[in-house]
Amino acid sequence: MRMPLFDDRIELCGNTDIFFDRCRRLLECSEMLVLVETGGHRVAVWGHGLTASDYADGGLHVSGRICALEYDGGL
Repeated sequence: MRMPLFDDRIELCGNTDIFFDRCRRLLECSEMLVLVETGGHRVAVWGHGLTASDYADGGLHVSGRICALEYDGGL
């Protein structure tokens, strides 16, 4: 039986938007890097002109030109 990597959902829309359902922590946020902790994992979003919003609602919306995603494999 395959186990999911995340307890939470991440949705990537093209190369301009990414949505995290339940972002536990916003670790870093700049125009080039948004680093989040979600589902016990760290995910780095690399790009240009990145902004993060909707953090107060428990989710996170990252927008801008997304160039790469990095997943750490677990904390």
